[in-house]
Order: sequence, then structure tokens, then C-alpha cells
Amino acid sequence: MCGCYRVVMQMKILLLQAFGNPHGTFYDKWIEKIWLLWPSCTLEHLATVTPANHEVTLVRSVNERIWKKMSVDSYDLIGISYFTATASRVYAIADHIRSEAVPVILGGYHASALPLEAKRHADAVVIGEAEHTWPRLLQDLEKKTLRPFYHQQKPLPADTLPCPTGTNRSYSPIGGIEATRGCVNHCEFCAISHSPMGQQLRLKPIRQIVEAVKSMPQQYFVFMDSSLSLVPGYAKKLFRELQECNKKFACFFNADVARDTELLDMASKAGCIACAIGLETVSQTAIDFLGKQSNRVSDYGTLVKSLHDYGIAVMSSLAFGFDQDTSDIFATTLEKLNEWDVDSTGANILTPLPGTALFTRLQQEERILTYDWDEYDLYHVVFEPMKMTTEELYHGTRWFARQFFSAPPP
Repeated sequence: MCGCYRVVMQMKILLLQAFGNPHGTFYDKWIEKIWLLWPSCTLEHLATVTPANHEVTLVRSVNERIWKKMSVDSYDLIGISYFTATASRVYAIADHIRSEAVPVILGGYHASALPLEAKRHADAVVIGEAEHTWPRLLQDLEKKTLRPFYHQQKPLPADTLPCPTGTNRSYSPIGGIEATRGCVNHCEFCAISHSPMGQQLRLKPIRQIVEAVKSMPQQYFVFMDSSLSLVPGYAKKLFRELQECNKKFACFFNADVARDTELLDMASKAGCIACAIGLETVSQTAIDFLGKQSNRVSDYGTLVKSLHDYGIAVMSSLAFGFDQDTSDIFATTLEKLNEWDVDSTGANILTPLPGTALFTRLQQEERILTYDWDEYDLYHVVFEPMKMTTEELYHGTRWFARQFFSAPPP
């Protein structure tokens, strides 16, 4: 399916960001809207480091109704970044593209975790961070010496990372930007902290971030960082300089952010109106097992109130299915989130994504139920829970979501 493709010095390159759910459910339509409003910076980073002699087109939705309309043979190269839940769909698309003698490059979290699997559907696979390997890959393609794998084994220095603003889609009312990369936490279930790009926290030059924010046409934007409160001194300097931009933004914080009221005050003055926080669970026993020292369930109520006092809305990120969870976790979580007045939440089923420590452990314990990547969308049960049945975990999560987002009685 590959090998006999044309190569030109000035290439037309199509970069695709794959997301969505292969089941075509309400979730698929909802997550597509979220991605359009909450844009990833991945494609812009690749476009920024692509030599200027090439023409680059970016597309952030990969599904049948779009790619079947594409004239793939009008491109000289197509690169696709994807997650586990979209792997099967992406492989079908990649096979179709390669049948037209157009080379395909695959990358992203899933490709980095399972590069040999990805290579069966690609001419080359980018493993880990791509900002340095992508230009080298293009040079090799021009010379017809393309290698099967391009592996960035060490985290890239912060001052070598580009700082595009994620605003390629002019109709999106929200821009996106990355100020830091990596995470100091190493949660068992997290794909970021166990990926090559997440192994070391790096801080981009603050002035570079501010100038990029100024260049955005949007008045609202999102920091895509794992958390902006990991290094409080850096965050405070960033927030101080962002005040001159006179824009509004959302970001991610750690659950201990309320212990630093100066940081919250400066974030609010800089334009922060909302944040997402990985509360993870309302079970302190599960938190202790995770080893996430920033999280104390007894402080969650104070955390939310403090953020509200500074005009910052709170979206909590939660997972159900930890080994410590029993079937009463759903009602307990609903009660606590209502008590704490959390504004919104992402209620997911714990999912052992390939490449994570959780995936490795559950494999060793022979608790993985399926390797159908379509099911790894955070809304299906793909492993055997410890203290409840798979049905209890699935239906309990759905019940919680319906109850939390239902309108209160008049």
C-alpha cells in the first residue's frame, strides 16, 4: 500500500486532528463542539515548524462525512494526530489515503504508546514531541530516505518550543495557547504524565506567551497546559503581564491552588474566569492510592468557594471505577458536588489508556476486558472493576451525569 508515492520539493501538506467517537452517539456530536470551542495547539505547532516553502492545511475533524469528500490525491503528504478512541477510524482513513499513493504520517498519544501498531497503517510514525523530528522527517521525505520511526526521546527545551495561538479556525470564538508543557504529577491513569512529552515540566518565556495572546483575534482563550499552578512563581509573573492584554481566559489548576490567595487574585485580575481542576474522586482513600498530594477531599469545598470568591467558575474532572470505589460512589459524588456548588463536571469512566501505568498494571492483573480501541472513549467499561460489576460502573456513571446536569425542580 505504500512506497510508490510521489515526492516534490514544495509539498501540499494536510494535517488532521482526529477526535470524536466512532459510535456516532450524542457524545460524538457534543465532543466535536467542545473541540471546536476548545482548540488544541498540536496542528499549529507542526505548521509553525514546517519550512515556509511548503503549503499546510489544517483540519480538526476526522470522520467519514469529511474525509470521504477530500481529494486526498491533491496532497503530497498527510499527517494525522489521534487518540486511542479514534485509532480504528484513523487506521481506516490512513489505509484509504495510502491506497491513493499519498504518504501518511501518524502521531499523537496512541501512536507514541503503540508505534508498531501505528506503523502498519503509516509510512512513518512520530513518537513523542514532534517539533524537532517533523522538519527532519520532511527533509528525509524530500530526499526519499523516509525512516519508519522518528522518536524524540528527551523532552525538548522550553525555549525551542513554538508558541502559536491555536487560532487557525477563524470562526472559533475561543483561542488556545500553551505556556508550559509537562507535569510534576504522575497519576497512574494519565496519558500525559506517562508520555515522552509529559516527563518533565518546562516553562516557556513569559514575554513570548504575552505577545502571542496579544496577536489573537479572539477576546477569549484557553491555556492548554496540564496546570498553571504547578510553579506558582511563574504563574504569578505570567498573570501580572497578561493584565495588559485585557482578555478573558480559562485554564487548568491543581486542587491546592486555593492555598495561594495571591495567585488567585492575580489570576482573576489577569482575566481568568474559569478553571478545570482534577478533583479525580471524592474518595480520600482513592486519592491516597493515587499519591496525588495536591488533593485533599476535605478541602474541596473551600477550594470551590475560594475560586468563586475571585469570580472563577469551577469545572471538576472526575473518574469512576477506582479500585476503592463501591456502588455508592455515584450518589456520594453527586451529593458532594452539589454541596460544594461545583459549576460543571466531566464524569468519566476510568480508562486504562495504552502507555499508562494503569494499563500496564491491569494487563498484569488480567483485568483488561477488551482491546477494541473504539471502546476506550472514557464512556465505556473496558476493564474488570474491583468492588463493583461492569454494569454498575457503566450505569452508575450515566446516572450521575443525568442527575448532575438535570434541571433542579421548580
